[in-house]
Amino acid sequence: MCGIAGLTLLDPGLEPELGALLTDMLVALGERGPDSAGVAIYHDDGQLNVTKDVGGPADVCTRFAIAAEHGYQGVGHTRMATESAVTRAHCHPFTPAEGVCVVHNGSFSNHATVRRRLERDGIAFDSDNDSEVAARYIAQRLARGDDLESALTAMAGALDGFYTLLVTTPTEFAVHRDPVACKPAVIAQTDGYIAMASEYRALTGLPGIKDARVFEPTGLHTWTR
Repeated sequence: MCGIAGLTLLDPGLEPELGALLTDMLVALGERGPDSAGVAIYHDDGQLNVTKDVGGPADVCTRFAIAAEHGYQGVGHTRMATESAVTRAHCHPFTPAEGVCVVHNGSFSNHATVRRRLERDGIAFDSDNDSEVAARYIAQRLARGDDLESALTAMAGALDGFYTLLVTTPTEFAVHRDPVACKPAVIAQTDGYIAMASEYRALTGLPGIKDARVFEPTGLHTWTR
C-alpha cells in the first residue's frame, strides 16, 4: 500500500500554510500505511528539514508539529512495511543527496542486484529497503551529470517493478509511474500549487481544489520552479 503526498507552491501567500496542508494530506492517507511516516519541508532560506519516525502519520505529524512548518515545497509518506523492518532508518523520505528527496509506493524485484552494483561503486546504504536502492541510484545519476528527468528514466531501465515515485529537489517536482501504473497517483494543478497524492481524498482540503486540473499521471511528469 503506502501513501505519498507532495505539494509545491506557486503562490508565496500559501507558504505559511504548507505544513498544515501537507499534514492534512498525509493524515487522509493514514490507512495506506500505519507503520511509519515522514515529511520533508523545503524552506526559502535553502534549508531542508526531514522528519520521520515509526508511527502513523497523525501521530508523527502531531509529535513533531509539522502543521506549524512554513515552506514552499513539501513531501510526505506513510508506510506499510512489506519487505523490510519497521524502524526509523527504513522510513521515507530518503535523502540520498543534498536537497534530494525520494518517496515510493511499490516494490522493486531486482533491488538486491542493483544494490550490489552500487556498493561496488562505493555507495553506502542506511537500510535494506528497496526504496533506498532507487533513491541511491537516482542520486548517483545526478552526481554523474544527469538532470532529474534523465536520472529517473535511467532508474526505470535499471530497476524492475511496480511503483509510483515522487522525487523532489529544491527546484524540481517529479512524479514517475511504471508502465503498468497499478500503484495509484493523482495530480492537481492550479495557479497556486501542484499537488500529488496516492488518492484524491488527500487533495479535497486544498484551497481551490474544485477549480483544479485533476488527472491521473502516466509515465514521467516533471515541473521546474
